[in-house]
Parts: sequence; C-alpha cells; structure tokens
Amino acid sequence: MFNRVCREDTIPEGGMRIVIADAHLVVLVWPDNGAIKAFQGVCPHTNTPLADAAFDGTVLTCPLHLWTWDMNTGQPTHEHATPLAEYPVKVQDGIVYVDTVGVSPIFALP
Repeated sequence: MFNRVCREDTIPEGGMRIVIADAHLVVLVWPDNGAIKAFQGVCPHTNTPLADAAFDGTVLTCPLHLWTWDMNTGQPTHEHATPLAEYPVKVQDGIVYVDTVGVSPIFALP
C-alpha cells in the first residue's frame, strides 16, 4: 500500500529528505542522474535517525560513525557497514509515494 509522503519538487536532484511513511522513518534521496529512492531512515549500526546525514548526490554518510552507502543501491561503501532496506517508490502527478508493506529496517549484528 503506497503512502503519500511529499511533493516531488521538495526533493532537489542530488538532495535528500526525511519523511514518515506508515510509521516508518524513511530517507528519500534523489541521486545525481538517477531516480528518487527510499531507504530506511535510521542507521543500521545505532538505530539513529539519518536526518543529519551528509549526502553528496551519491553517497550518504551517517554523522555518528561515518558509515556510508551508495544511494543508487543502498549498499554500503564502508567495509563494516550494513545495507539499508529499500522501500518501493512511485511518483505520480508530482507526488511521491512510498510502500512500506513487507519491508523492515535492517540492523547490524552485534
């Protein structure tokens, strides 16, 4: 079930935004030369919200321990990082929708 989360024009290409979809904290990103993607909005290492993460248009960096992810795929670019769970996204008539059904955040093993 897709949930309306924001207008497309509130996310610039190369930018990011934190939204809530069906009680899930979600980071929306628009990677350079890519499409809008949605990933878990908390760090898998510390469960810290990624609202203050740095995003350079491709790589998202957690502000606490500097874990990094390629936001085209959600895969880590830091050797000890865990991938981010990805949520399906659709953009229709300038509105961004995210589907959280069956997707849970991924957390690093202790």
